[in-house]
Amino acid sequence: MAKINNLAYDYSEYDQMAEPKFRPKIKHIRNLKLQPRASKSIRITITGFITALLLMAIVFGRVELSKIYSEQSDLQSELSQLTEANLSLKSELESKTGLSQVEEYAEKTLGLQKLDKSQVEYVEVKTDAVIEPVETDENIFVAIKKWFQNVLEYIGA
Repeated sequence: MAKINNLAYDYSEYDQMAEPKFRPKIKHIRNLKLQPRASKSIRITITGFITALLLMAIVFGRVELSKIYSEQSDLQSELSQLTEANLSLKSELESKTGLSQVEEYAEKTLGLQKLDKSQVEYVEVKTDAVIEPVETDENIFVAIKKWFQNVLEYIGA
């Protein structure tokens, strides 16, 4: 270190400290393995492999999605065809079951004719006659059975 001569300050004490008296000993490692470089290349390889797997998964998902879309469009076209066929069958059914068609079928095929006024007969019913149901003695099991039948009939089962 260069000596600075300054009359105001004495730097001579500090000059000795410029050069360290103690130097640490450096230990040399003989069996030094290059693990940082190897682990870095392994990390890069694993990262690349994971990235490739993720890209393949995304591509596979897109392929499956396109398959589903094509199936949907096929089913939509089939639905529209079936809807058109259903409409045509309904119109055909209505034309065959119309009143004029039924009358024509009854007259031509079955040989039926419309009623004339002379064929109508009136029946007189006595209004004094009242029909009363006959009550029979039933045991408790028959009554329970009828009750269950009435309940089932009520709920429509």
